[in-house]
Amino acid sequence: MVQATAPHRTKKLISFRDDQVDALAVIADETDSSFTSTVLDAVDAYIAAHDRTVQQVIDRIVTQNAGLLDRLRDA
Repeated sequence: MVQATAPHRTKKLISFRDDQVDALAVIADETDSSFTSTVLDAVDAYIAAHDRTVQQVIDRIVTQNAGLLDRLRDA
């Protein structure tokens, strides 16, 4: 049997506003998960959305400048 190791975590102090704590607590309760798990899921979702946005911007710039990039490549 192979045991999976938990990912390394670094503790950081985050000061949430009361409304954020309330909203996260409601989500945690509704999804039957812990507050920490809910926060980690939210951070993962934010990072993934950011990565997609950055990639979309890069793709748009490459598409809009395809001719220039081709000329630079061939120079």
